[in-house]
Amino acid sequence: MTEPARTQRFDDRAGYLSAVQSLIAGMDSGLDVFDADLRATGLDSRASVALLTTALARSPRAALRIVLHDAGPLQVQMPRLWSLCSAQAHRIRIRQTPRSLRHLSEMFMLNGSDAAVIRTHRDHWRGKLVDGDSALVAGYLGRFDEIWDACSCCISTTTLGL
Repeated sequence: MTEPARTQRFDDRAGYLSAVQSLIAGMDSGLDVFDADLRATGLDSRASVALLTTALARSPRAALRIVLHDAGPLQVQMPRLWSLCSAQAHRIRIRQTPRSLRHLSEMFMLNGSDAAVIRTHRDHWRGKLVDGDSALVAGYLGRFDEIWDACSCCISTTTLGL
């Protein structure tokens, strides 16, 4: 018999950041992130970068896909995370949404096939951490894949030159 799905709701920044940390700690096959600019996620904190580094080392086939409305803050204001993206460029891919998709405001992160952190709107902290609900996560994964495919602008983490 399978375990029932667990949902932990949050309505403030601390709850959201705790949910993100829990999701990263349980990362196995990869992490898919859809966010406006990553500033609110806490992914640039020392703890998050350490968790991501450990998860990527633990799972050699794990990958990180990130879709952002604005990649500027990641490139300029998040040196720890940007450094990890550069060091793991073969496993971390970043894309930017086209203007036609910038109206999307529900932000989410998916960990494999049965866990997710979902914020109902980018301007509000309210959301939930869902664990063990593969049907819900499958719906968000389909949505993420559609957004991913619609993005033609790939963000390079390496410097070109001789």
